Amino acid sequence: MTISHSSLPADSYCVIMAGGIGNRFWPVSNTQCPKQFSDILHTGKSFIRQTYERISRIFPDERIFVITGAEYEEITHQQIPELPSGNILKEPLRRNTATCIMYAAEKIKKIAGTATMVVVPSDHFITNDNAYWKDLRDGIEFVRKNGGLLTFGITPSRIETQYGYIQVRTAEPGKKITAVKTFTEKPDYELAQKFYESGDFLWNAGIFIWQVEDILREIRKHLYDLYSLFENNTSLNTPAEEEFINTIYGQCPNVSIDFGILEKSNQVYVLRGSFGWSDVGTWHAFQALCKQDENNNTSNSSQVIFHNSHNCLVNVPEGKIAIIYGVDDLIIAAKDNYLMICHSKDEEKIRNFEKQLKFKK
Repeated sequence: MTISHSSLPADSYCVIMAGGIGNRFWPVSNTQCPKQFSDILHTGKSFIRQTYERISRIFPDERIFVITGAEYEEITHQQIPELPSGNILKEPLRRNTATCIMYAAEKIKKIAGTATMVVVPSDHFITNDNAYWKDLRDGIEFVRKNGGLLTFGITPSRIETQYGYIQVRTAEPGKKITAVKTFTEKPDYELAQKFYESGDFLWNAGIFIWQVEDILREIRKHLYDLYSLFENNTSLNTPAEEEFINTIYGQCPNVSIDFGILEKSNQVYVLRGSFGWSDVGTWHAFQALCKQDENNNTSNSSQVIFHNSHNCLVNVPEGKIAIIYGVDDLIIAAKDNYLMICHSKDEEKIRNFEKQLKFKK
């Protein structure tokens, strides 16, 4: 099944969030070219390009917005040249997802006050596009009929400590959309095991659908300091927009939409996604997507040769040859002039390597 633009309501808009820097994937992802603009999986396309192509099958370009750091405006244009310049929303500072959603919602409200807003991350791995499109359409229909805030959940396939979890209020067999009971961010192994075995929890996919007026009402209720910065402004969608955003962004809270709104609202629902999904948030998650040899070694290239090595993960540029001999439990990644070798148990420290390198220089 392929869904066309005409099958969605004309006042449906999609916002692609592309503001992160992906520091857990350094050096392949770095501040000059973050994860969303990189081809970490070596598919031939960056994450954001794949996201755009998937979304553009059901949303016309004029109803797709990308929100990203101001420093990534040029690379966004390069990777998505089809997008109108005014549809790239530039953040002067990183202020997390609540602020970027507030910005996009206010901008869309001034175009179509009763619009439906779909929010998707730019750097996730999705399989089964037809199922994805159908789930988006079902989600749009639900919020237009019932209101509320809809998030997407994925049925867990394993015990996973790197994902957020959503507990459904009633786990009715076959029911696609249910009310949300609780959110839990990255539980420890013992708790993740309980979640997995209970059947009452879904992975939080970070995909949202709501009416613009509903999300703005909830932000006004739970994050009024943020709401008040945008309230009654007349600058969005005018030449004064950039100056207005640059002026207020430093005052915006650095808080996620999950913590700031979804965990507090009593109008939250979850749709059980039927597509394949991974947030590819860590090298561990990357490893789960790749084929492993008999010794649990993983590589993105056929030119990486393993000998007498176990549980190693290697990501090198195409055309590079690497021999991994006599070592275990290592993460090895290379890009440009940088080579990173880290023990698997220390993976969490990778996010600080680029900062440490700049400090040393």
